[in-house]
Amino acid sequence: MAHQDPKQEIINRLTRLLVSRTDKIPAGNLNESVQETKNKTLQFLKERSLPGRKAYIVVFENEQGHEIYFTCYVEQDAQELWQFRGAAGDGSMGSTPGPVMEQAWVNLGGGGMPDHFYAGGLVADHDRHVARVRLVAKNGTIIEDQVENGLVLFISEQPINLPILAELYDDTGALIYSHKVLS
Repeated sequence: MAHQDPKQEIINRLTRLLVSRTDKIPAGNLNESVQETKNKTLQFLKERSLPGRKAYIVVFENEQGHEIYFTCYVEQDAQELWQFRGAAGDGSMGSTPGPVMEQAWVNLGGGGMPDHFYAGGLVADHDRHVARVRLVAKNGTIIEDQVENGLVLFISEQPINLPILAELYDDTGALIYSHKVLS
C-alpha cells in the first residue's frame, strides 16, 4: 500500500523484507528519521530528491546487531502517493565497504538505468581525505556528490548508461583515484 510519506513507504517495505513476522516494526507515525523496536533501528542517513522521485541511504540493525545498508528509491504515482521502486545493498558493510582495497574506493548500489538512475553507498577513505565523488557515464552524463559521514548518494533526471566511472577527489580538487562502478 502506497503512502503520502516516502519514508513510511520505505519503512513498511524494508520491514516486510528484513524483520521476522513476530518482530515487525509497527507502522504508523514516523519519529523523526528513526523508527525503533527492541534492538532494531532503521535510520535515514542521506536523502536526494527530484520532482516526484527520492533516493535515500538507510541503515537497518538486524536481529544479530549487524548494520545493513540500503540505497532505496521511491516515486510518486498519478495520485501523488509514494511507491517503493527499488533498493540495493549488501549486508553489513561496516567500516571497510566493498572489496578489500588499499586505495580510496566507493562501493555503490543502485539501479533504474537508464532513465531513473539512483545510486549510493559508502566511501573507503584510507586516509586520502575523499571530499567528493563524480560519476561519469558512458553516454557523457556527469553527476557528483559531496562525501558526508563516509556516504555518497546520487539521483539523476538525465539518462545514465553503463559503464560508469567513479572519480574520487580530495578537498583541494585533486583526483585521488578512479574505478568502474555498478558494472
